Amino acid sequence: MRKVFLLFFVISGLTKAHEIKLQDSIITSTTGFEEGVLKENKNVTIISKDDLQKKEYKNLEEVLRDSPNVMIQKTFFGPVIDLRGNGERAISRVKVLVDGISINPIDESMGTLPINTIPVSIIETIEIIPGGGAVLNGSGTAGGVVNIITKSSLKKNHFFLDYGNMSYGTNKIVFGGGYNLNDKLYLDLSYGYLKGNGYRDGDSIETNSFKGTMIYDISKNQRLKFTGGKFLGNEDSSNSITRSMLNENRKKSGFPIESKNNRQSYSLDYEYKINKNFTLLSTFYFQNYKRKFIENSKADYTMDKFGTMPFDIFIPEVETRLNGIFKEKSLGAKIRGKCIYAQDKGELILGYDYNKTKLNRKTNITGFSEKYIVKNIPIFGDGTINRPVNLNIDINNKIYKETNGIYGLNKYEIVKNLQLTTGIRYEHSSFGGDRNSEFFLKTERPGHGGYKPEIVQTNRSFSDKKSSNNFAGELGLNYSYSDTGSFYGRYERGFISPMPGQITNKDFKGVYHSNNLKSEIFDTMEVGAKDFIGGSFISWSLFNTISKNEITLLEGNSHNPATKWWSYENIGKTRRIGTEIYGEQYFKKFILSEGLTYIHTKITEGKYKGNRVPLAPKAKLNLNIDYQWTEKISSGLTFNYIGSSEILEYSRKNLPKKSKISDYHFTDLRIQYQINNNFTLKCGINNIFNKYYNYSETESGVIPAPGRNYYLAGSLKI
Repeated sequence: MRKVFLLFFVISGLTKAHEIKLQDSIITSTTGFEEGVLKENKNVTIISKDDLQKKEYKNLEEVLRDSPNVMIQKTFFGPVIDLRGNGERAISRVKVLVDGISINPIDESMGTLPINTIPVSIIETIEIIPGGGAVLNGSGTAGGVVNIITKSSLKKNHFFLDYGNMSYGTNKIVFGGGYNLNDKLYLDLSYGYLKGNGYRDGDSIETNSFKGTMIYDISKNQRLKFTGGKFLGNEDSSNSITRSMLNENRKKSGFPIESKNNRQSYSLDYEYKINKNFTLLSTFYFQNYKRKFIENSKADYTMDKFGTMPFDIFIPEVETRLNGIFKEKSLGAKIRGKCIYAQDKGELILGYDYNKTKLNRKTNITGFSEKYIVKNIPIFGDGTINRPVNLNIDINNKIYKETNGIYGLNKYEIVKNLQLTTGIRYEHSSFGGDRNSEFFLKTERPGHGGYKPEIVQTNRSFSDKKSSNNFAGELGLNYSYSDTGSFYGRYERGFISPMPGQITNKDFKGVYHSNNLKSEIFDTMEVGAKDFIGGSFISWSLFNTISKNEITLLEGNSHNPATKWWSYENIGKTRRIGTEIYGEQYFKKFILSEGLTYIHTKITEGKYKGNRVPLAPKAKLNLNIDYQWTEKISSGLTFNYIGSSEILEYSRKNLPKKSKISDYHFTDLRIQYQINNNFTLKCGINNIFNKYYNYSETESGVIPAPGRNYYLAGSLKI
């Protein structure tokens, strides 16, 4: 590790570059309107279209793994984006947008972030803003904001065709184009298809995606844009395997998981430039996401004095099958206006947001075992009762969250080159829903004269509704001491309102109760600078985020869905201190870039005081080298290092246990040959040194990452 950091600082010291592309970069995520990146009082990372085309990415998850400040967690329900050490709760603390519209779920426990339903070929840029965005985006920005911007705003006549062949028999094809039907009407369509196997035995995937955009210029100053998209995906995978199984065969599958995804999204944008000083933007959207999944597994169940049995029973190796259906619908609007005043010294943005999301989650768990064991009863010998056990659990949750928010964001040049940013947001949310669970168990118990039927059946229902009122604020200064250099300081207060599934607890008897959960509050202090020094672009930030009333999940019998209990409480307080450094240098034939993120996390109050935030790696290092061999041939290397983290798990005795997740690194090689202005060939080797590392690790099992793998791709653009 010391050698890696030494290499980072050596490369950072190199100079004699010629042109840095970030100088003219424009972003939209900080205000909702186009802004120059060098004048922002935030640490911004931009993944450009050129970056996306350097190698053949299978999905958006792979793109973000190469980003210098993004950590990706691999969960049972899909990938989760983490910024600035939010760990296991990142899905509710990092806001992910597609063209400014949030795709975060309203369920943290079994929710998914559908980033892999967005084809890489239709993405124009990705804007990553760590630790900022509460005024503009409301709840859930403690870690920051990631905005994925598609190509739908470009009004160019064009056609493209991309094909890629990858390891594990995977093939990908994407094609599309845009055409100006007349002076006012523009149409853009694209389609993508992917099919192949995975790294582990039995893994496979097949996806279809379609996107269409229509832009109509009402007049010189008014524009309408309608966008629709659909994604269909079928995937077969498996859950974790034990470490001993991993050591025997890294490709060995666990118990099978089948999943089907169907996502639709529609949006209508209206832009009206009233005059050179005032612009109005309105967005209306609808999203519909359906997921179905089936998981087969084996589990041990413990029942304490169950039914009429006057003794505890243990059911070993219950063959279980979980069948889940998720249906989530989201409807919303974003209306904002920008006013330039005081002879271009000031910029005022006012906005209103509305969103209502409904989620219907149905889960059925069935189980079977040929025997059960009576505990601590000597008359039964070793306690084994050779009688079949049948188990059935039905869970039906219907939850919702409705949000209204208003905000104002103002930028003003106090004196020459010194800009003051102030912002405030008020947000009202109402949330709640209905829970219903049915439990059924059938077996036979020993008694006088032989065995007697034992049937246990319970039905629990509960409804709850809550609301919250929250404020966010921002205060910052940005001083431009030269045409290319600036430093800034900022303070932001944000919040995370409860999710509807978090306002209900379940006790050890299986009874639901309402809790008094409050919104989390976080305060972020940040300073930073960016400049071109000796021809090199350097960006640096130092931050401290303190979260209060952090929502914490306490649970017991987590290995047993029949008797699992949980409680959400505001007992946590955390602190995250860290730094982010990015450098980029251009030489005659090669380009260097380096990114380093270091985060120290600590739980300062609550049950787990003194521990690190679970699943929050200490550091990430990203090194990238591109070399132009000839006018047409180039190659590159990307190195990623992800630091160690910790995880808290519950034992079967409901005792928390801390485990360490090892650090890891991998290196990718890519080669590109531009035959002419229209056609490019790409090939590459991912994880070229075949390093063994894991996407997920717990005490009981691991999910391995792929070893060395290859791709060959071609791209046609007209």
